Amino acid sequence: MGGVHRDLSELLDNLGRDLCRQVPELSHIDIDRVLFALSRSRAGGRHGVYARIIPLRIAGGRRQFNRRRGRYRETWQMPEVQHEGRQIRYLIQVMVPRFFRLSRREKLATLVHELYHISEACDGDLRRFPGRNFAHGNSRIEFQRRNEALLDTYLAGRPEYALLDALDLDEESWRAGRVRVTGLRVPLPRARLIAREKL
Repeated sequence: MGGVHRDLSELLDNLGRDLCRQVPELSHIDIDRVLFALSRSRAGGRHGVYARIIPLRIAGGRRQFNRRRGRYRETWQMPEVQHEGRQIRYLIQVMVPRFFRLSRREKLATLVHELYHISEACDGDLRRFPGRNFAHGNSRIEFQRRNEALLDTYLAGRPEYALLDALDLDEESWRAGRVRVTGLRVPLPRARLIAREKL
């Protein structure tokens, strides 16, 4: 098969590792607990989700949680995900080809955004802010401003050009076959019902 081969999962993993080394606010992240995967985006245009983080634990790093449904109390359990001997706590899915439509800075900002969601304990839960919107806080503008500051910190350190290869992938080259993109494809992990009792 023709075209230059790029393993996007590997490229993003290498870039994520460097971000966590160079940006103090991300240094709590154990990148071995993070898995980068690809997911297909079918809608055209630039609007929509570019990437998403799927936490594999709930508040406090717990695997199990209870839910009331009608006259029953159900106990659900989050899945165990392993990859090459690593126990995974977070799955970051990049939406292809929508991700390719972003500029280099926008691609990097997207990655920083998802990594910043990882809790300070890196225990599988998300970083939680006060207020109703615990994932982004009361102001999305402030959340975005914080992420831009982290991005500027990283770029000020002049990262190696090779690490930024993942950010040069574009949709035209991919569709034309000049670049062949591969990467991990992981089914969306779902909680499993393990017990139900009548109230």
